[in-house]
Amino acid sequence: MFLRVYVIRVEAGDRAEIYRRLMAAGIGVNVHYIPAHLQPYYRRLGFGLGAFPEAEQYYREAITLPLFVALTDEEQDVIVATLTREMERA
Repeated sequence: MFLRVYVIRVEAGDRAEIYRRLMAAGIGVNVHYIPAHLQPYYRRLGFGLGAFPEAEQYYREAITLPLFVALTDEEQDVIVATLTREMERA
C-alpha cells in the first residue's frame, strides 16, 4: 500500500492557526516533511537553518490534508468547506 498525501501551502504566519482550526474541526491534518538538511544526521555534518531557504520556506507553509481511498465525497466536501472557511478567516 502506498501512502498518498495532498499538500497545500498557506502563508507561513497562518499555518499554525489554520492547522489548529482544522484539527479542532476533526480534520486529521499533518505536516510533512522536515527538510532533509535539518534532520539530525545532516545537522551533524554541518547543515543547518539557512542552507536551503526554499525547502525551509516550503516546510513553514505546508499542511497535509487527509487523502485515502475510503475518503467519501461527503468527507471531501467537509474538508474543502472547512479549509475554505478557515483560509478566509486567516
